Amino acid sequence: MSSTPSVSDAGNTAESASLCQLEWHNTISLQDDVLSMDLGKETFQVKASGQLYFGIHKVKLNEAQMGALADYHAFMRDDLPFMLSRSQLIDQEVCQRVAARQAKEHEIQSLIPALKTWQTVTIIE
Repeated sequence: MSSTPSVSDAGNTAESASLCQLEWHNTISLQDDVLSMDLGKETFQVKASGQLYFGIHKVKLNEAQMGALADYHAFMRDDLPFMLSRSQLIDQEVCQRVAARQAKEHEIQSLIPALKTWQTVTIIE
């Protein structure tokens, strides 16, 4: 599922133009302190400790990989409720949070080959 919500501030100045356009990817949720992401037919889960599961199978990770996933889990625990509270409003803070999320997801993609498509949102140029 993807969409490209974009909202601009009221007014006609250059500063009030649309700040960023977002394209949402995949389904992500946080329930019982477990972050779940569906990538098509594949489901991954991340616990607060950084432990990764593919379906019901525990994935063996090194410390750097678990650290990156634990950091991402903590980030998303704060970010998901914020994004949901914003609904369709896209302002500078949303754009900054999305850029930070993209950086964390890129780190995960580079550290863990199984998650090379782990992506929740992109900023459209």
